[in-house]
Order: sequence, then C-alpha cells, then structure tokens
Amino acid sequence: MKVWIVSGSAGNLKTSIEKGKWGVNMRLKNSWNRVAQGDLLLFYVTSPVRGIVGVASVEGKAEENNILWRDEAVVGRVLYPYRILFKPVFILDEDKWETGRIPVKDLNVSVRAGLNSLRNQDTVEKLLDRIRGSWGVKL
Repeated sequence: MKVWIVSGSAGNLKTSIEKGKWGVNMRLKNSWNRVAQGDLLLFYVTSPVRGIVGVASVEGKAEENNILWRDEAVVGRVLYPYRILFKPVFILDEDKWETGRIPVKDLNVSVRAGLNSLRNQDTVEKLLDRIRGSWGVKL
C-alpha cells in the first residue's frame, strides 16, 4: 500500500468528495499510473486551510472525458482526465477544516502537485499516527 497526498482547492476537494473521484492532468499521468487499489489518499486543502482534512481508500482508476470540477467548467474542457476512484475513510466536516486539519509543514512533504507520493516510510508513519491520534481513525 502506498500513501499519496492529493492537493487542491477547497472547491475541488468538495466536488471530489461528493463524486468519489480525484483527477489529475497529463503532467501527472506517470504518478497516476503508479496509484493502485488499496492505496491511501490524504486530502490536503491549499490556502487558507493548509492541511489534511480527510483520508480515502483507492477503489480504482479511470480515464474520463466529462467535465467534473468548476475550473473545468469555466474553461469548457476537461483538465483532469486521469481519475482516481475512492471511498472515503474519514473526512472532517467542512466547518472544522481549519481547526481540525492535520498539519504537514514540519514533515517536509510535498503538496505542490495534485498527486504527491509519500516515499519516506518514517514520514508516512508520523503522518498516519497524527491522523489516528487527532481523528481516532483506524488505518
């Protein structure tokens, strides 16, 4: 099982949770190819939250041509055709995102791309321990 941080705006994350899909663009296709069923996704919301607000289990992947997110609707075309299908394990209520988020800045993990692999096992364990301790989630 691999652990991934998916990073995006609050709006895109809300849509993703509602639809059970996370999407990435062509630039991240190689990373998308490495995602497998049973992997964990940690949902990182960018500014102003700046933290992890949920965890999901990967159920599968698909290439799709339908517009799903608001920024796709604005430009009138699919920006994120490489989709990760997931089942939420735990998602904080939106009104608790800023107060209940799991910070990652001190762990020096990358949240720059929409799909970031966590490769350092020590970092993975520290992050999963924070999630277990803060949210009482069994992973």
